[in-house]
Amino acid sequence: MKNQIFELFGHEVNDKSSKAEYYRRNCICPFTNNLCDGGGNRYQTFLSKNDVEKNGLIEYFSKDLKAIPPGICSLTVKDVKWIVCPRRIFSFSKANEDNYHNNFAINLLKKHCRLEKSKYIGIWSEVKVKYLEDNEEEGLRSFDYTFDYIVASLGSKHISEIATSLQLSEAKVREQAEDNGYTIAARGGKLFIEDFPTGKLNIIEIMTSSTSGGNKSKGTTIQQSFINAIRGSQHESPGINYRQVWARMVSQLIVKSQIGNTWGSKTLWILQDSLSDYITKSTDLNLTKLISKVSKEVNLVSIKYSNNTDGNGCLKLKEHHLYAGEIPKITSDTDFNKLLQAAIIPDMNRIACKLILKPMRNKLKA
Repeated sequence: MKNQIFELFGHEVNDKSSKAEYYRRNCICPFTNNLCDGGGNRYQTFLSKNDVEKNGLIEYFSKDLKAIPPGICSLTVKDVKWIVCPRRIFSFSKANEDNYHNNFAINLLKKHCRLEKSKYIGIWSEVKVKYLEDNEEEGLRSFDYTFDYIVASLGSKHISEIATSLQLSEAKVREQAEDNGYTIAARGGKLFIEDFPTGKLNIIEIMTSSTSGGNKSKGTTIQQSFINAIRGSQHESPGINYRQVWARMVSQLIVKSQIGNTWGSKTLWILQDSLSDYITKSTDLNLTKLISKVSKEVNLVSIKYSNNTDGNGCLKLKEHHLYAGEIPKITSDTDFNKLLQAAIIPDMNRIACKLILKPMRNKLKA
């Protein structure tokens, strides 16, 4: 059977309903309630106006769009559904509307993260953490990773404490915080940020499957398969790059789990059941033996498709399993397990202070 697109802009490829057509014609992602960004790193495959015109689709898409993202959420490869867009597997609507997908993501956080009692939960996306430390014994050591999401309970923090940590003036901290949409309050002649991440910083990593390059002459690239699917003609999609998916995950799995564990919080890896099944079949790690009711040092949350649709006509997701285990122990200075772990652990409180230098992705009621 040929590889096929399973979902376009959140809806099954054969869904011709008015809702499905609305999302496609306007290139809206129903899971973020925003323009589709192409799904992670696929921005380079956007179609220009010229691409759209020469393929006879200029009347199909909204004239307000400057470029057309190839809104492929998932593929069917050898009868297995593979989610290839991180927004499809876990994201939040910027409108903070009450919908199934938002509630599903929030419930995963509340169930598996370490969140203190608070009125609100803050969520930051694509948080780059570059941290350097120099000492006489070890020399210069670094930590340089990007977290998909950081999640924490919110509370009040004195601006002077944040300024000291960041080595900035209180005026500059206030300016940055206000520019980024944080709430400033004055009490007793002192200024506070009211929605500061006072709780433990939880790390969320989304692991979706990568696509193979496809074959341009056969029309199996992301762009051409998308064009053919929108036309309603026969199409064949690229496949899944299985090795790249696993290699990408294993290179960061222990390091990022180690950070959350050291911070006294949690690191959650959210992946699809297709990928967890592939890991069990292709490695010596049998994940079925790690199914757990409680989180541990390394935590993988597997999700799967439901048979039901939400209010937008998109298939619902549901939790499949929590796989939990321990970080490999270091037995000596010559133990190659050291390759899997971080050279230094970033200071959580300093990272929390740096978060106010960027806007929150979402602020949710706890």
